[in-house]
Amino acid sequence: MKDFIFQMPKRIEAGFSKSREIVRIIKGIELKNVLILVDYNLKRVGAVNHIFDNLREANICFTIFDNIKNEPTTTEIDQAINELNVTSNYDGIIGIGGGSTIDMAKLLAVSGSIEGSVKNYIGTNLINKPGIPLIVLPTTSGTGAEVTPNAIVKDRREKWKKGIISPYLIPTLVILDPELTFSVPPKITAETGLDAFTHAIECFIGKKSNPISDLFALDAIRLINKYLRRAVRDGSDREARYYMSLGSLYGGVAIINSGTGGVHALAYPLGGEYDISHGLSNSILLAEVMEFNAEAVSEKFIKVAEVMEIRTTDFTFTQEKIVKSVVDEIRKLVSDVGISSEGLFMVSDKVLDHLATMAISEQQRLLENNPRPISFEDARQIYKKSLELV
Repeated sequence: MKDFIFQMPKRIEAGFSKSREIVRIIKGIELKNVLILVDYNLKRVGAVNHIFDNLREANICFTIFDNIKNEPTTTEIDQAINELNVTSNYDGIIGIGGGSTIDMAKLLAVSGSIEGSVKNYIGTNLINKPGIPLIVLPTTSGTGAEVTPNAIVKDRREKWKKGIISPYLIPTLVILDPELTFSVPPKITAETGLDAFTHAIECFIGKKSNPISDLFALDAIRLINKYLRRAVRDGSDREARYYMSLGSLYGGVAIINSGTGGVHALAYPLGGEYDISHGLSNSILLAEVMEFNAEAVSEKFIKVAEVMEIRTTDFTFTQEKIVKSVVDEIRKLVSDVGISSEGLFMVSDKVLDHLATMAISEQQRLLENNPRPISFEDARQIYKKSLELV
C-alpha cells in the first residue's frame, strides 16, 4: 500500500468524425483567432482540409503553421516562438499531428513564459505558468502526447533528445478522432504503436506506478497487443484504429501519473545519436530492457501475461516460464509489425560507451523509476544486444 496522487486530462472528446465538430468546440471555449499547427505531410495530402473548411465557413480567423516535418529541434522551436509571437497574436492554439507537432504546440502555447532559448526549460516544472488554451487532435496512435505534461526536444548538432515537463503543458482539450489516423503508413503505425505499448508497460512496472494508473496501463497493453498488428496490416480497419487511439491515450494517462523508465532512458541517446524516431528507438530497446527488468517485477509480468492472453493456468507454467513467455511475446509483437535493427546501425565500442554514458549521466530521472537499477555496464550490454551485435 502506498500514498499517491492521480491526475487526469482536462477534457477529452472521442469518436469517429469528432474533428468535424471543431467549430462547435472552438465556440464553446470562445476562441476568436487561433494558430493552427499542422504536420506538413498531413496538410500536403489534404487529410485535414475539412477542418480548415469548417473554420472558414464559420468565419473563425486562423493562421496555419506547417513548418513541422520531423521532431522539432530547439533551434526550430526558438525560431517559431520569435516569429509567431503567439501570446500577442492569438487567443488559442490547435495542434494537429503526431507527437512532434503536439509537442511544439504545447511549447508555443506557454511561450509567453519562455525567456531566451527553450533549452533553458529542459527539466521538470521550470515552466510554472499556464499558457493560452490548447486543443490537440492526434493523428497517430502512439506518443500519448495529447494528454501528457511532456514535450520532447532535440539538438541535432549535439545529438541529444530531452524532455520538458510541466503540468502546464497538458492540453486544454483533446479531440480523439480515429479517422485522422487512417492515412498513417504502416511503418509509422508500427513505430508509434510500439511507443504506446512501451509507455504502458513501463508505467505498469515502474516504481511510481499506482493502483489507478495500473488500470489504464494494463488496458493499454491489452488493446495495443490485440489491435496493433491489424492496424499495421490495414490502416482503414475502423475497429483497430479506434482501439489503438484509446490504447495510446490510456498509455498517456499512465505517463501523467507513473512515468516511464529504462527503455525511454536508453532510447533518448539512441535517437539523438542516429536521428531516428522516438518510437523506433523505444521499439528496438523494448524487449531487451523488459528481459533485464523481469526478475525484479515477476509478479507484474504475470498480470501482463494475462492481458496479453498468454496462457498462465497450465500447471507446467512456472512463474519463471510465464515471465519468459511475456518477453518472447513482446519480441514477437515487435517482429510482427516489421521492426528490426538489422542493418540500421554501424556501432563501435566507442559509440556503445558514448550511448551508455549519455543514458546514465543525462537520464537519471527516468532511470530512478526503473524497477531494477541500470548501471553503465548494464546499459552498454542492453545497447549491444538490442543493436544485434551479439
